[in-house]
Amino acid sequence: MVRQPWDVECPDAPVRLFCLPWAGGSAVVYQRSWPRALAPDIDVHAVELPGRGMEFGEPLVRRAEPLLDLLAARVAPLVDRPYAIFGHSMGAMLGLELTRRLVAAGHPEPIRMFLSGSGVPGRRPRSAERPLHELPENEFREWLRRTGGTPAEVFDNPELLDMVSPLLRADFELCDAYRYTPAAPFGCPVTAIGGDNDPYVPVASLAEWAEVTTGPFDRLVLTGGHFAFQEHLERVHAFVGAALRSAVRGLTH
Repeated sequence: MVRQPWDVECPDAPVRLFCLPWAGGSAVVYQRSWPRALAPDIDVHAVELPGRGMEFGEPLVRRAEPLLDLLAARVAPLVDRPYAIFGHSMGAMLGLELTRRLVAAGHPEPIRMFLSGSGVPGRRPRSAERPLHELPENEFREWLRRTGGTPAEVFDNPELLDMVSPLLRADFELCDAYRYTPAAPFGCPVTAIGGDNDPYVPVASLAEWAEVTTGPFDRLVLTGGHFAFQEHLERVHAFVGAALRSAVRGLTH
């Protein structure tokens, strides 16, 4: 694997944090700042998805089940020590289902879950509008521009936009096809993170995550929209770091 200038490895850290990207995102959105911000006592593993980053050229996956099978196989060997999960938007759904798979396979629960930019997936009634992944290309790109989740420079580079569009469509198709199934709750603490002006995830819906655990539940509400956590990275890093360090101390007492 090619080393990147922002890479920070903490193989002896007492806890690992697995970070899952949102629709259209890749591991690099975490790699550029999270490992350095949380080192040396938290080992950040940004989970890559097929078709992007170091997985560029691999077939895109349009259904949750095969993607989660793949991710679970990759992550399972790394949960040989306390671990935690962070996922934003689509990544929150992947984080929830990945954790379910790990626990079902006999691995311990995470010591904490951070679920951002989402209520419990599948809770919202499905829109009667045409699914995003089926929109004509010009309408799809206009929607992307309006929502603000795609960096502005992508729209200034037609070749890059041509690469990003199929990836986003595949992720939106995966999310649209996903069906949430209630299951036995975890016992680990869960934190829901969201923006106070998120047009897709009202603040009230963050409370839905309380049902996935019998353990402590809290919310971190930030000023901003769907990507509020990106606008407040220093605060999020500090919150996540403090929570995980406290959890590790609790394991040793």
